[in-house]
Amino acid sequence: MDRFSKYNPKATLLFFVLIIIVTITSYHPIFISISFFTAFLYKLKLDGRKAILYLLKFILPLVIIVSLFNMLFTHYGATILFEAFDMNYTLEGLFYGFSQGLMLGAVIMWISNYSSVITSEKFLSVFGRYMPNSALLLSMVLSFIPRLKKNATEINDARLLLDSKGNKLKKSINSFSALITLTLEESIEISNSMKSRFYGSKRTVYSKYRICPKDYILIAFELILTAAIIALKLCGYMKFTFEPIISMGELKIYAVVPFAILSLIPIIIDFAEDIKWFCLKQKI
Repeated sequence: MDRFSKYNPKATLLFFVLIIIVTITSYHPIFISISFFTAFLYKLKLDGRKAILYLLKFILPLVIIVSLFNMLFTHYGATILFEAFDMNYTLEGLFYGFSQGLMLGAVIMWISNYSSVITSEKFLSVFGRYMPNSALLLSMVLSFIPRLKKNATEINDARLLLDSKGNKLKKSINSFSALITLTLEESIEISNSMKSRFYGSKRTVYSKYRICPKDYILIAFELILTAAIIALKLCGYMKFTFEPIISMGELKIYAVVPFAILSLIPIIIDFAEDIKWFCLKQKI
């Protein structure tokens, strides 16, 4: 059970927004590696063994492709690895590409974790009161691709049971046509359902998610850690240069701690609850 997802959607949504922004704006490989590792740990908590396959089949190949692509098409840096076609391929270009690949992989995994924790219902509970139309539209857009994949899988499974032979191109065209038809029918049903419930008219907003003191504590903790990270960044503790040579500015252990704690918040909450339950069991 993921205890972090049981918190109020405002607290969990704020966490994902902050960690993604901090990861994107961090050019230091150590901080990016921490974000990458903790994003994978949390995905492992949410998805189990599927997270390992996701890492091996998609994330790691993406990191390798970005690393090689950057080295092949950028030629800055002083440490030459090899020369080919009158061009120099440098260690700095490879390392910068690797760093950017890690950053991209970390952001993708955080977004994947977000989609597992923040459902459309939770998203609407956060923004439905303030901008209901925009919140509903964004929620429907975010759920469109997963619904499309689910429909495509169902159609392919049904066709395999009905007809395992035949022209592959014709079967693909028929499957695509069925997918579009099914998606349009679902859109019409959603539209009619919203119309029958008088969506768009004056109405009250109900949310089953109530914010409590522990949610306020989590929000305050997230904001304090983010403020500490920003202060450390402005003081130059997150400085790292890739050109002309790889060099790292002064880095103290206390500069890494706020970033590590922020990215580990979902894991820490689960670990703290496990310790709490263990202590309670010992008293029985």
